[in-house]
Amino acid sequence: MEKDKIMEYWDHRSSEYHREYADKMDEEMEIWRSIFSGILPGGERIRAVEVGTGPGILAISLASMGHNVTGVDLSEKMLERAAENARAKKVDILLKKGDAENIPLDDGKYDLILSKYLLWTLPDPDRYMNECNRLLKSGGLMVIIDGSWFQNRDGTDKKSRHTRFDEFYGDIKPNLPMAKHNTPERIKVLAESHGFGEVSWSFLDDYDAFLERNDPEGHAAGYIQPPHMVVAKKTEA
Repeated sequence: MEKDKIMEYWDHRSSEYHREYADKMDEEMEIWRSIFSGILPGGERIRAVEVGTGPGILAISLASMGHNVTGVDLSEKMLERAAENARAKKVDILLKKGDAENIPLDDGKYDLILSKYLLWTLPDPDRYMNECNRLLKSGGLMVIIDGSWFQNRDGTDKKSRHTRFDEFYGDIKPNLPMAKHNTPERIKVLAESHGFGEVSWSFLDDYDAFLERNDPEGHAAGYIQPPHMVVAKKTEA
């Protein structure tokens, strides 16, 4: 099944994913705290979920601001990485194994649902949008961070730097609706079609600069534009 292959791939990648930035975690966390401060209500302790938490950097950043945070991931080994990083930063986050299209959490309990580099991996992004709607309180925020990973500037398909990616995703990627042309404009339309309002987006220039500064010859150098962030509000009941 597609989900089994996706889980196997990310279990495999867990040992190396984002390791090039491991010794810069404090700097990265400070960037995320600044980003979150710009979109969250000041002075309030919120309940948040990071779906597809991976090594947990965003969840840990939110928790370090005093928020109650749950990280969800399909990959057990990624959850182990997140737990290791949380211990290193001395913050508490709840970690749960779960599918982004069927999140094992209760309805209407959360102020923020956050994902980073998740949407493109999903066979059914509409189900994820429905799950965000289900989990959020009225007026809660859905934040989606992603990017245009697989296109060159001329519009042609970019070749992967990871042979294992082609091995696992070769047959899957054509069936992932948001893998190609994963633009903020498309995500905005998708969010609005699921009843979210006040949808806005921006490029994460400061985070892009961090990536390039700390890994100038790496993956970030091949982006056609900085990662983007879409923020949408669940319509008040």
